[in-house]
Amino acid sequence: MSVASSVGHVVSVSDWDDFVAVCYFGRDGDWLDRCMRRAYLDMNRTLHGMSELGENHRDWMSWMRRDLKDRLTMLPGEHAWTQASFDTWHHESVDMLKRISSEHGFSSLSVGQAQKWINMSIKYVIALGERRVPGFCSVYDVAHVALDNVVLERLTELGMSPLGCAWSRLDDYGQYMVVQEWVRKNFPTVPVEAEYDLWLRPRVDVDAEESRES
Repeated sequence: MSVASSVGHVVSVSDWDDFVAVCYFGRDGDWLDRCMRRAYLDMNRTLHGMSELGENHRDWMSWMRRDLKDRLTMLPGEHAWTQASFDTWHHESVDMLKRISSEHGFSSLSVGQAQKWINMSIKYVIALGERRVPGFCSVYDVAHVALDNVVLERLTELGMSPLGCAWSRLDDYGQYMVVQEWVRKNFPTVPVEAEYDLWLRPRVDVDAEESRES
């Protein structure tokens, strides 16, 4: 007889799911806070010059997280998000993060860094599901692809023109939207599912492909 059966309890799939979620996102704050914090860690290594903030870094982070959460909490609810309305919300959110960052001493936040924080926060919320963060299913069909090294490499392998700079250096929102439009045009599914596919896609070995074709 197993230990689990002897005590009359078997850990369910949902229990293990909760365990993994807590291990990855931590215990502090509500689930939206945890998603934002995890998403920040995905991009903060690119924030060169943050040391200049010194003791003001904590205040900077407090303002940024507060205002980002205010924007994200606009997404759930009965409002039906169209692609156009979400695109407008996203552009305004990126502009807001850049402005708030500059007002609190860090003027170098780029469009690329802001989009990564926003898009990964939404991606994590979607991954955690309605049980933990209800209401975000309203943007499932219109959410953007988070641009990073993996995604951009896969997209260029599929024929998209290279971005021309590191994702963290991108500071032209129009150029950012060119990538989003390319994904929408070239994938038969919604962008968040396209991103999932891009992350699972094996890396193309160009030399090996050319060798097989020769």
